[in-house]
Amino acid sequence: MQGMKKPGALGMVLLLILLASCASTGSHVTYRTNLSDGYTSLVNRQYQTAIQQLVVASQSDPTKAIPLALAGQAAYQMGNYGQASQYLSQAEKLVNGPDAAYVIIKGYQSLIAFRENKREEGMTALGEYVRVYRQSKFADKSYVAVERMHQSGNIVIPQLEREINDGLSFYEMKLDQWGWNVLSG
Repeated sequence: MQGMKKPGALGMVLLLILLASCASTGSHVTYRTNLSDGYTSLVNRQYQTAIQQLVVASQSDPTKAIPLALAGQAAYQMGNYGQASQYLSQAEKLVNGPDAAYVIIKGYQSLIAFRENKREEGMTALGEYVRVYRQSKFADKSYVAVERMHQSGNIVIPQLEREINDGLSFYEMKLDQWGWNVLSG
């Protein structure tokens, strides 16, 4: 009778491991699906839907910064700078070094700061955006105009916004094509 309990206990341990593995896989699928759907909604200018999907992605893997960075971008595009700042701050806490999320965070933090007449904060965030974006293998030439504005201190918000939006659109398209983990772990 004692011999029967050991295989039963071993079987229960194996079953628990299998269930934990399935739960982990399900969470990963939820993360990937919602990240992809959220990005698609962002590109299609369905910002509220994008935020909802990206928040679900973030909840599915709370160690990743990219969904919150993109949610911040979507909130910014809606003109909700307070909500955008919250998402960007949450994302920044998850960043380990200058990765893809960090580029997005700094780009939109700079725009929010300039819109809120916080020039010093805006210049600091913009300097980081230029520094990190320039080093990215997915950077396009939009950073040149942004870098010029930063160096001269002559910030023209509509032009800066256009350059950052265009640059990050290209950047995010490449990340989506090559995989969001290329730079952001």
